[in-house]
Amino acid sequence: MNDQISGSVEETSPTEDPHWMDTVYSNLHNKVLGECQVNMLRALINEVGPNQALEAIKPANIFGGKMIAGMVRQKMGIQGNDVVSVAMPYYVAHYGTSRGHIKPMEIRDGKAIVELYACPGVPAGAPAEMCIAVSHYLAMGMCEAANPDYEFVFTHHLLNGDNCCRYVVKKKSDKFSLDNPGRLEKSIPLELPPSELDMWVEFEEVGQLGLATYGSIELIGSQRTVEMTVPSHRNTGLKAGAIIKKEAGGMSDLATLREGVDLLCRSVHETKSSALITNSGIEKEMDCPFKPYFPANLNSVPIPEMCMQLEEVSKGICESINPDYEFAFDRMMSKGDPSCHWVVRTKGEPSKEKPMETKTSDDPAKILAIRYAKGEITKEEYEEKMAIIKKHYI
Repeated sequence: MNDQISGSVEETSPTEDPHWMDTVYSNLHNKVLGECQVNMLRALINEVGPNQALEAIKPANIFGGKMIAGMVRQKMGIQGNDVVSVAMPYYVAHYGTSRGHIKPMEIRDGKAIVELYACPGVPAGAPAEMCIAVSHYLAMGMCEAANPDYEFVFTHHLLNGDNCCRYVVKKKSDKFSLDNPGRLEKSIPLELPPSELDMWVEFEEVGQLGLATYGSIELIGSQRTVEMTVPSHRNTGLKAGAIIKKEAGGMSDLATLREGVDLLCRSVHETKSSALITNSGIEKEMDCPFKPYFPANLNSVPIPEMCMQLEEVSKGICESINPDYEFAFDRMMSKGDPSCHWVVRTKGEPSKEKPMETKTSDDPAKILAIRYAKGEITKEEYEEKMAIIKKHYI
């Protein structure tokens, strides 16, 4: 793919400012994650074509829409099922992912209209199919969760070259015309703190990488899903590593390597504990840094195929900064380990990495969630069985 990670960050000398990496991180972290989700979708489209790729992703993203709707409705205390109740979860999410570049939601003749002017997919170079894979399918899930009598009608997409993204939330039985959107009843402004903006951007990027990976595994299998994404993820890491090395004044020592390869783990939800520089290289042990982006009630962590893709990015970062060293995850919670652990070691050292389990996870909540996302069980069956799991602490 084209070099999407480009441009300079604020000029800061590492010798003058001990926190120089914080400036680089704030500019680069989301760019890398955004490109990762695009890498996954683009690789699947190249592998099977756009139609088959979208169909593979659809069930997981509909489930994702239900999850987002439930999360926002619970946080905001939304109980109803009118147009505002249906539209609010995505309005909140889009306020976050656009970092506030959004027009206050308008209610016109019983319909909600939302217009936003920034999308994480644009700087990441996403294909137009991402609008369907993400926006359309998540919206379907939100309607199913709140009120299936409603629908989202998307009229504009930034990824299609439009000057905004715009959608209308309305009853399926109602007609709508952009030329005559109806009488303005009220506008609903929104304001979120910067921490929530960061959360929503990362939630979208990490979540979409995970959901697209789920769909790909179902379609073409685990091994091929990882194999086909290696070149693009490695390239993303190489570009990110080059930026980090440049900002470090060309340094390629272990301290620079530590800051570089820790990029993807330094999410807003992880304590900023530093990786340790040892006699043999660098290592870090931690709880899964991406676990907060997955449903806590399902006791879920990312699937190992997702972690293996991010490992390729970190390998590229390491190679770009100092090719005499290599990066490896030798323990992953997604593989059943009690914690995540990665190392940077001299090339050629024996790997202690645990081989990936090929069997289905033994976590009953995760199995149940996957069956629900695939449409094998109804919502009522899912909720009934989940209640049993929670009651008996399975």
